[in-house]
Amino acid sequence: MEKGGLFLVKVTYNDLGSLYFTNVSDFQLDEVYGYIKKNERIKEAFVLWTCNRFEVYFYPGDKETVEFVEDYIKGKALQHSVIHGLDAVRHLFLVAAGLDSMVIGENEIVSQIRDALRISEQNGLAGANVTSIVNKALQIGKKVRRVSGNGRHNKSIASIAVEHLNLRGDEKILVVGSGQLGRQVASILKRMGAKFSVTNRTREKAVQLSQALNCSTEEFEKSKWRDYDVIITAIKTPSPILQYEDISASRIRKILDLGVPPNIGEKVPEGVELISMKALSDILRTKEEEKEEFMRTALLTVNEEFEKFAAKMMNRDKEEILRKIIEFSDRVIEEEARYLERRVVAEEDLDLMKKGLESTRNRLLGFVINGIKRSKDVKSSETVANMEEILDENLSGSEVKKIKKVS
Repeated sequence: MEKGGLFLVKVTYNDLGSLYFTNVSDFQLDEVYGYIKKNERIKEAFVLWTCNRFEVYFYPGDKETVEFVEDYIKGKALQHSVIHGLDAVRHLFLVAAGLDSMVIGENEIVSQIRDALRISEQNGLAGANVTSIVNKALQIGKKVRRVSGNGRHNKSIASIAVEHLNLRGDEKILVVGSGQLGRQVASILKRMGAKFSVTNRTREKAVQLSQALNCSTEEFEKSKWRDYDVIITAIKTPSPILQYEDISASRIRKILDLGVPPNIGEKVPEGVELISMKALSDILRTKEEEKEEFMRTALLTVNEEFEKFAAKMMNRDKEEILRKIIEFSDRVIEEEARYLERRVVAEEDLDLMKKGLESTRNRLLGFVINGIKRSKDVKSSETVANMEEILDENLSGSEVKKIKKVS
């Protein structure tokens, strides 16, 4: 396990395929951030959770902090992966570009990343490293869509899902959930001129959405949903909110389940059409040939921006650790000079000895400095990370301490 730099522990649709929708438990962002804050070694964190991904970026990372985050995720998902350093940075850039989404090129991921950064800031974990990386990802996401245009590749999961409902126009529709996905669905229905109502566990949020879109609200009580023809669910819940018996006792004939985990039980009555996230992913997989042009253009943009950002970030990291090395060595020289000053009479002798110390320092540190300059990803080097940690400890004191041996 490497030490230092940015780490990412993730569970995504692209890793698990359609299994993602049935093997990922409910996450609560407050709970996730509360857990992360328990580990004082983690100084920065950014959690991205959408309908087809759960990703935890954190800095700095090491074996202990990775295992700490993994322990949380293992209780929520059957499988996950870990990415480190610049690979983690590039992954976020690909996500922002829409190249790692269930719907290639979808637009909604940009606003989801922006919202996730805001939540990280609210939790006091959006430090300089996370903020610069996420802001660059947002810039890349916008550039990719500007370069590629706003064609068919830029449809959202919500828009494609609603398309597959094949609405006639006279159905009575209920949108369950006023989160980001629920709001997107409701906005699409509004543009279509459909008749719909919204409901949410927190009534105030449903009222706010209804006022914004000039639609009606419904109580969050499934017995009140029986008179609707179409139900669209988009809430986060650990277990289904509608089961077979609830649907059979209603006039519901179409259900769009956008929940992860599923909001609807596995079995529905005969004659009821259920479109789940799993079914939607199978539909989207058949359109692979339509993605190629967008993917080529977007990937070229991501790679160009990543190379520039990585070079800038590596130079910044190198400059920072070199500054610490020089600062520490200057302190050592000053302390030695003060020691010699008490024992040397002639000032010119003292100046000569100080120059000799500086020359010795430069010769001894030359190979270290050149090694750092030549390294590709200095923050991902365990040796450099250990050295920087020791430097920080010594520089934080008023006097230079003896550097402890690294085991």
